[in-house]
Amino acid sequence: MTKISDYDAEAVTTLSDLDCQRLLGHLRDQRPDGGEPEPRQFPDQQKPEPTEPAIAIYDAERLARRLGHGDGFVGDPAEANNDEDASQARQIRLWTRMHADERGPWRKLVIADAVMIARLAGLDAICPHFAEVTAWIVRAAGLSASTGTPLRLDPAVVVGPPGTGKTFYARKLAEALGVLSEVIAMNLMTDRGSAFSGLTPVWKASGPGKVAKLLIEGSHASPLIVIDEIEKASPINPRETPENVLHSLLERENAARFVDEFVDLPIRADHIFWFATANSLDPLPQSIVDRLIVFSVEPKEAEMLLIQKSIFNEANLRVGCSFTEPDEELFRVTAGHSPRTLSRLWDIAMGFAVAAGRRHLVTADIRGAEQVLLSGKEGARRSIGFIRSAAKGSKSLE
Repeated sequence: MTKISDYDAEAVTTLSDLDCQRLLGHLRDQRPDGGEPEPRQFPDQQKPEPTEPAIAIYDAERLARRLGHGDGFVGDPAEANNDEDASQARQIRLWTRMHADERGPWRKLVIADAVMIARLAGLDAICPHFAEVTAWIVRAAGLSASTGTPLRLDPAVVVGPPGTGKTFYARKLAEALGVLSEVIAMNLMTDRGSAFSGLTPVWKASGPGKVAKLLIEGSHASPLIVIDEIEKASPINPRETPENVLHSLLERENAARFVDEFVDLPIRADHIFWFATANSLDPLPQSIVDRLIVFSVEPKEAEMLLIQKSIFNEANLRVGCSFTEPDEELFRVTAGHSPRTLSRLWDIAMGFAVAAGRRHLVTADIRGAEQVLLSGKEGARRSIGFIRSAAKGSKSLE
């Protein structure tokens, strides 16, 4: 006997319900009195408008009509094991969750205040080489706070060599703004941009894109979306690139009517904060560059030392601040690693220290962590990050 998975069983139930609704409608049409079929009744789910600044990210009435008329359903409900039918059942379940959401279509806007401005200004202490970027954001936040209007940030890209903390800065920026964030790695994108725009239900792996998910599931209309290495898309079909959907999303007027292929409803994506990183803008079409404010960063050694210390402090905080801060000589040992690697390396090094009965780190702990993380990788000690050349012959700190 074949066992039906929970996922397929849910799809069968949804499709069977829709089939029953259509059958009842057909029977009502056959009544002797020739009466009109009664419209499907929805419970009164009018959501009150929020008291704080917010916008409706989709048309709730249009969503209700979709559910009421079963729009978007194609295929024979009896064939619920069909991939297309199952995908459309997922689409209907998403619409149902959206309709039942007690918040309705309303999502909060970001209005800056003195506390937020202080958090933003504090980014200079941990990422001083992003001072120009931070100053631009602080000025925009000051305008928002003084006028009581939503914070508006045009799409921006930070250009700099690998390992300079661009993604690290973006994560800290999201924390300072108090919004959800999502990193989309462009170098992993091989299609036309489904990570942004979703996939229509005709596909087995269909689902909403990250833009729609952040807006529907989150509380803000202004999440921060980081496009990492925006210049490195490698689509299988050169005529269908993710840059095409970015032309709409990075243009505020078009983003206000963004349609995710899976959700299949216009969504307001014009308040999203877009932050891209790049090593070079040369591969990007000029039409994308024209939509971005461009910042260039080339950090100095002292500035990158501050980022290294910040990453160590984060790791130390995760273990209850149990370790003393290393001196600068130990930070020079780790200088060749990117922030992404360091965020994992410190945790592993702390494990080596505890195993040796210490609450302070030494060079041997760093080397052991490097072996765990980088063993077998070409150029494990290659200087790609904070400092281009590490001091040779440095003595052990044990």
